[in-house]
Amino acid sequence: METVTIGIIGAGNRGEEHIRKYRGVEGATVKAIADIDTAAAGELADEFGIPDVYEDFEAMLDDPEIDVVNVCVHNNLHEPMAVAAFEADKHVFCEKPLAGSYTDAENIVDAAEAADKLLAVQNVELLTPETQAARTFVESGDLGDVSFARSVYSRRRGRPYVDGYGTPAFVSKESAGGGPVFDIGTYEIGRNLYLLGNPAVERVNGQTFDYTEDSLSEELTGDNADLYRERLEESGHDVEDAGTGAARLADGSRLEVRAAWHSYQPDERGVVVGSKGGIAFDPVELLTTMNDYETTVEIDVDGFETRHGLIRGESGYEVDERPNQYDHFVAAVRGEVDQIRTDEIALNSMLVMEGIYLSAERGREVTAEEIAEASVSRSVDL
Repeated sequence: METVTIGIIGAGNRGEEHIRKYRGVEGATVKAIADIDTAAAGELADEFGIPDVYEDFEAMLDDPEIDVVNVCVHNNLHEPMAVAAFEADKHVFCEKPLAGSYTDAENIVDAAEAADKLLAVQNVELLTPETQAARTFVESGDLGDVSFARSVYSRRRGRPYVDGYGTPAFVSKESAGGGPVFDIGTYEIGRNLYLLGNPAVERVNGQTFDYTEDSLSEELTGDNADLYRERLEESGHDVEDAGTGAARLADGSRLEVRAAWHSYQPDERGVVVGSKGGIAFDPVELLTTMNDYETTVEIDVDGFETRHGLIRGESGYEVDERPNQYDHFVAAVRGEVDQIRTDEIALNSMLVMEGIYLSAERGREVTAEEIAEASVSRSVDL
């Protein structure tokens, strides 16, 4: 089996996660890591036995043995680094979202096409057993004409850094381009576009909300109010707390979106709905009618995965796990499988997400053409 050799840009949380995932991929090896924080890069290299450490990512791109570059830095660095990797004749696996703006994301996709190299965009939801179960029902026609999806990723509390996890770069437009719509909304938007067949976006409406002032009051946070306000000021927080919206797609279907780091709402399930049935997530259930009775059927995802894992396995006793997005991309680089077009899904997702921001700014629904025309580069000059 041909070995696929990988270089990682970014020694933070995401870089470490990618390294860990590749350790489980047969025939993949991480050869190098690049970060301006060479101490952090060196620690990861020592922990995982990575031979080469670079302060300058462009120097890493000069290594002819590296086949794939994983871009694991903040959003507004994705475009210059991914484009440079394509120009160095590398395949690219990019963290989500694809970029800090639609126009930057489009530049990345264009660079991949010009280089005739593969581009993958991280979305852990696409290859989960739950999503693949839903896709089975969509493709089999059991849901009929699929026309509606609702994407929900919402927390009551959980602003990065301010409420505890992550770094200040998550809550700054300068580094991230946007807030929860970009950060966590991209997962569910991408999953549902995938299940809908990724039709073109026609129009988007949206609104964003900032609850910061009230939500960090002493009345709600007690003795910890000063701590949260301190972290808020340190972070330079200038993004939304929550965003909602909807997209009309070219095939007539509709995608609704809610993404929030902070919003006092009850949990709501994501759904994909057709003329003969629907799929709800967490847990996965089929909603339909049988013999004139409204029927909810629990989909036994775990049982299916165990059974087919045993079939895939060699011993007949140990369960072989379904390939994840890292396995899939390495296999696609080798030419063993057709790549799930996470790049096309991610670019379409960027149009929806930036459309929510533009609609909120203009106070009306906006067309895909308006979104593309209004989008400006947020890329950081390197």
